[in-house]
Amino acid sequence: MSRNYIYLDHAAATPVAPEVLRAMQPYWREQFANPSSLHSAGREAKRVLEQCRKSCALLLNCLPDEVIFTSGGTESINLALKGYVASRKKRQHIVSTTIEHAATLETLHRLKKEGHRITLVSCDHAGMINSDDVIAAIRPDTTLVTVIVAQNEIGTIEPVAEIGKRLTNVNRERAKKNLPPVVFHTDACQAPAWMDVNMEKLHVDMLSLDASKFYGPKGIGILVKRRNVVLEPQIDGGGQQHNFRSGTEPLALIVGATAALGYVAQKRQRSMRNIARLRDYLLARVTDEIPDVLVTGHLTNRIANSASFVFAGVEGETLVLRLDREGVASSTGSACSTAEREPSHVIAALNLPPRFQAGSLRLTLGYGITKEHIDEVVRKLKR
Repeated sequence: MSRNYIYLDHAAATPVAPEVLRAMQPYWREQFANPSSLHSAGREAKRVLEQCRKSCALLLNCLPDEVIFTSGGTESINLALKGYVASRKKRQHIVSTTIEHAATLETLHRLKKEGHRITLVSCDHAGMINSDDVIAAIRPDTTLVTVIVAQNEIGTIEPVAEIGKRLTNVNRERAKKNLPPVVFHTDACQAPAWMDVNMEKLHVDMLSLDASKFYGPKGIGILVKRRNVVLEPQIDGGGQQHNFRSGTEPLALIVGATAALGYVAQKRQRSMRNIARLRDYLLARVTDEIPDVLVTGHLTNRIANSASFVFAGVEGETLVLRLDREGVASSTGSACSTAEREPSHVIAALNLPPRFQAGSLRLTLGYGITKEHIDEVVRKLKR
């Protein structure tokens, strides 16, 4: 990637922060031992692993033994949903939304084929889920609710904390009727760089993260699950991580994920205000200066770095390729779903006029983006 290339696809992947890279360096060639080994090098690796778990727990406001390291956000979501459903040993009802990431929707599709019942709650034209609709969808056989906290394609922040509070009351009433509690999971992969990801404040039982979205390395994710949530392991092996996720722990990646979580927590407040100003400047310039364009997602209740649009009469893929030739990285939706040629399920859920359906463009900012970068991108979009 050349120095002149303007990278506006931070929702797909972020660069590894220099501080994170430095923290990881010793664990590639010097402190590379297996944390399960009995020798002193293995014991030191185990000590570092458990210190990482404690550090993550402190940042996420949970207990250390509630932190499970995975291979990424997709595995975290799969383990949360499939693992919990499998632990129940019978068919269940699950509530989610029409605008979840593919990792969630495809997992739910698999569970539906296995006989479980799925209800998907619709959003409004801004991609906002109404907590009333989520609560209304709960039935006596409901055991699981999963709602994304920051939508990856359009940036809308969903009312996860409100839903979580209401589920606490729902579960109190269910206990009186001897009904099982409803467990609440959220996909928070897009959130850590721009929101306080706090288990207590979000009122969730399980939370999925992906380090590559917040200036950490690829190939490492986190699932936080409360102690009272029972999961059936989805990977069999040596029983690592309290038997929730077998396999030798990748210590360098875990150190990187932990360092990245601390890195964005320190930068969040100052960077968020600056990035939000640039995002608003980008939204205003595009909508003021380019005809037949709409902003997608909520205009104000959105993560700080996300600007998303639909253009009439043009395909999003065409825009992405044209911008790439001009030296700008962008996206037409989720990078995890761009192999599909069908219109985005998220854009379809917004019920936009047909002429806007195919022209989705996502521009997601990151640390180091300046007003000059935004001006250059708008100039290239107007060509």
